[in-house]
Amino acid sequence: MARYHISNKNIYGFKDNIYQMFLLIPLVIALSLLAEFVLGPLFYNAYQKDTVLKDGMAGSEAGGEIPVAQSIADMEKFGTFTLITSGTVLKYDTVRSGENIYHRIELPSGEKVIAHINQKALLESNKVGLYRLPAGEWRVWEAPDEVMVYEEFLAVTDHYVDMYGDYAPVLSESDYGMGLGKKASAWIFIIVMTLYRVIGVRRRRFAPALFWKRDPLLPRNDLECWCASSFAIWAHSFSMLEGWPLITGVHGSRKAVANFKKVALGEQWDIKNRQDGLNTVHELVEKHAGRLDTEYPGWDLCRATQLLGMMYLVNMIDREELDLEFSAAGKVIQQKFHSWDAMAESYLAGYEAWLTRVGSANAAQSAAYRRNTFERLKANPDGPYSVPFRMDLNYNPGSGKGERNVVKRVLANYRAQNA
Repeated sequence: MARYHISNKNIYGFKDNIYQMFLLIPLVIALSLLAEFVLGPLFYNAYQKDTVLKDGMAGSEAGGEIPVAQSIADMEKFGTFTLITSGTVLKYDTVRSGENIYHRIELPSGEKVIAHINQKALLESNKVGLYRLPAGEWRVWEAPDEVMVYEEFLAVTDHYVDMYGDYAPVLSESDYGMGLGKKASAWIFIIVMTLYRVIGVRRRRFAPALFWKRDPLLPRNDLECWCASSFAIWAHSFSMLEGWPLITGVHGSRKAVANFKKVALGEQWDIKNRQDGLNTVHELVEKHAGRLDTEYPGWDLCRATQLLGMMYLVNMIDREELDLEFSAAGKVIQQKFHSWDAMAESYLAGYEAWLTRVGSANAAQSAAYRRNTFERLKANPDGPYSVPFRMDLNYNPGSGKGERNVVKRVLANYRAQNA
């Protein structure tokens, strides 16, 4: 089954008042500076406390209470110990494995071992050139290949002296604040962008970027889906519109809302408020309700449902009132016609007659364009005219969202795409 792709020109919201995005930049900078120079000093002491190794832990400075091991046996016996070695050993007797540097140390017993040393925790001994190494532990390990090169010179290779432990370099207060500011700016940007999208979707300005079917402007019941189909020709006849199955034909970007209010509703229909709009819709519908030989009913009735969608987008009516009015207008369309084709023929004939009446020089050409639009939509097996023409359009206020059998099928084959 083919999927129906609606061209959503503003799926990520970046085309809707992009200047707002630039206004976020100084906000992010200001908040990151606040984090760096205000929160940084407040959090630094806690950071420093958590980062510095506690006394007696592997890698910390070895105070006088830490015994000095003379042999492997002493290291096994003491648990935590220290060693005394020369600066020459620390400088030259090294082995690099990845990012780690190990040292080959000869114990007073003559045994040679491998040690991983935190040189930030060295202490000078009472003899020049000799250093008291950090607190250490004798640990089991699987020696890397770089160490195994010295296997024949080492007493053991399945253990090493860990004098590094969980040590991590402690940042200065300024470096810590700067790092906090950078992290804060990244998180602030992510949070602000997420809120921008969530608020934008809820305000109906653009579609969800991923979960398209949660778009609040998609039909929530079969009635809305049917009525969106009734004005689908119009919804696909202008470049600014996005089309079916949106119940408004387009998302409510500031530009679209302003255009609907000022031009489409205001200038073309003289609709300034809710009552003006409802009066106009009722006039279009009642003109043909219960009458047999009215002129171009499809043109008037399809414009009635179209006006309701526009009124909903600009917040002249709420969703409940929209569905009630959709129900009334849709029932009259079903009374006047036996199929989508019959409705469309009446709509297209009325459109061309209206163009001729207002003096359009391209009436036939414009009508032919909309006819081609209708034929293209009708050819789509999952398009607006796959919705059954004969279906229940009743809507009971407060009874829930109504039937969803048709709309579930439509949305199962729906995917928004960025144009």
